Amino acid sequence: MPLLQDSTRVKRKALDEMGVMLSVTPPVGLADEPVHIQVRGLDPGEPVTVRALAVSYYGRLFQSRAHYEADGVGTLDLTRDSSQGGDYTGVEPMGLMWSLTPAGMENPYVRMVQRSVLKKPLRLEVTVHRAHNQTGLLLGQVLASARVERWYATPEIRAIRVREGAVRGSFFLPAGDGPFPGVIDMFGDEGGLHEFRASLLACRGFATLALPYFAFEDLPPIMKDLNLDYFAQAAKFVQNHPKVKGPKIGVIGSGKGAELAFSMATFLPEVAAVVSINGCISNTGTALQCGQVILPGLPFDLDKITVTSSGVYDVKETLVDPLDPAYGDSLIPIEKADSHFLFVVGEDDKQWNSSLYADLAIKRLEEHGKKNYTLLSYPNAGHRIDPPNSPFFPVALDRWLGVPVLGGGQCKAHAIAQEESWKKILDKQQSNAENGSQCL
Repeated sequence: MPLLQDSTRVKRKALDEMGVMLSVTPPVGLADEPVHIQVRGLDPGEPVTVRALAVSYYGRLFQSRAHYEADGVGTLDLTRDSSQGGDYTGVEPMGLMWSLTPAGMENPYVRMVQRSVLKKPLRLEVTVHRAHNQTGLLLGQVLASARVERWYATPEIRAIRVREGAVRGSFFLPAGDGPFPGVIDMFGDEGGLHEFRASLLACRGFATLALPYFAFEDLPPIMKDLNLDYFAQAAKFVQNHPKVKGPKIGVIGSGKGAELAFSMATFLPEVAAVVSINGCISNTGTALQCGQVILPGLPFDLDKITVTSSGVYDVKETLVDPLDPAYGDSLIPIEKADSHFLFVVGEDDKQWNSSLYADLAIKRLEEHGKKNYTLLSYPNAGHRIDPPNSPFFPVALDRWLGVPVLGGGQCKAHAIAQEESWKKILDKQQSNAENGSQCL
């Protein structure tokens, strides 16, 4: 025992001479990769607050904080030690990343948006403060700090701005000669170009087209009367690229992007796989022309919007029942598709009933003798399931309505859904590549 005590005293003296040291490894890395945060040089059992402060692409500040206590030799390791309070609790090595929220109250519902993925990373400063702070920005003395960069693409990734016929977007090519599995990536009805997931997919071996379909460059400013021809042209662009491994491609979509992916798989033979993230079995909002077939838009009943006491809008019940016979023509006949469907569902999605829609889609497939699907359903996860470590926003400002809209979910459970679903998508890619398949 005396020898162990002497050893501890020697370590303690060495750490005291160095002062408090914070390390974040790696300091520069991809946004979907974990980091290892460690602190040394604290007093044994010392209470500290570890904080992350991030600056978004638009210069807005986001922060997160967690309360820890040093171990018996004054060290702290976020892969081992449990947060006792703050923005999360428990052993959560990446908790500081996915619990980031807007700093200050001037706009508490703004979502962190990442643009210019090849040129500008998400920059964070991680700091260690004396004691456990209780509110907001009132933190104790800074004991140590470290800077971190989270990139959405490696320097080797090649980005091509696409203006091919009517098609617009960004095409991301992995490093190397290829050929690579081809993917189209689409988001929901907020419109515009979203590149961060496509660029990360390229880092993992997909040649990926980030495809906007309105509110970008010379595309229509609003989502109205869509035509599948646009998406067919995009599919042909990816399929025919010399670095894409043909003959089939995959499509990944969130929200409205997921239902468009369903329609592509149904009517376009080149689509071999679909990843649907909280998608609907019906075509919603606006008509979609698919050759000689027109899928009317399943309407929204705005009278069913409710508003919470804090002024947050709940829109979950506004979408009309897809099984209402009056709107049967809006149902997407996915049973006609030969694609494989991967359904990713947040069971606490508050923007619409994603669990029900996935169940209806699976039932429709099974009624036609098909088992070409996989279901990933996550309790207490919300609407916007992004790549891992993405900040969680249970409420976000709607671009078109101009009001805060409830997205649902609980922070830790949503983070688990993001991490696990991303692994499943990438694992499927690796498996298919080994088997010679071109599917997601």
